[in-house]
Amino acid sequence: MPRQGRPVDVSTISAQLHDRRPATADHIGPLRRALVDLAARGGASERQRQDIALAISEALTNVVTHAYGTPLPGPMALHAAIDGAVLEIDVLDEGIGMPPPATYPAGGVGLAIIARVTDGLELSDTAPGTRLRMMFEIS
Repeated sequence: MPRQGRPVDVSTISAQLHDRRPATADHIGPLRRALVDLAARGGASERQRQDIALAISEALTNVVTHAYGTPLPGPMALHAAIDGAVLEIDVLDEGIGMPPPATYPAGGVGLAIIARVTDGLELSDTAPGTRLRMMFEIS
């Protein structure tokens, strides 16, 4: 670990996080903390860690709230990797998939928030389920 005050050379860091849990609200906090810790070890600034925490909270909350449509939760998976100065995060579920944009709830702003704080965002239907990929350029 670098001494305090010395910059981290993120070009030499390669770190990963892989976790799979039931899609319940009590798992959002531990997954968020693990991801923010990974980002911190990779050299993400305080502001970037706040944006990462916000984006992952929104993404996981969407899985918990919308993915399964039944009282029994299915799985949600978080895969994250730092390669050089890029943190790439995948949030996956095996749920019902994304509805057409015209049927989104009028109050839903989660994806807009995620798009605003990330450096890249991809949403894809994985049949079954959905994959949300977020990218952050960390420094």
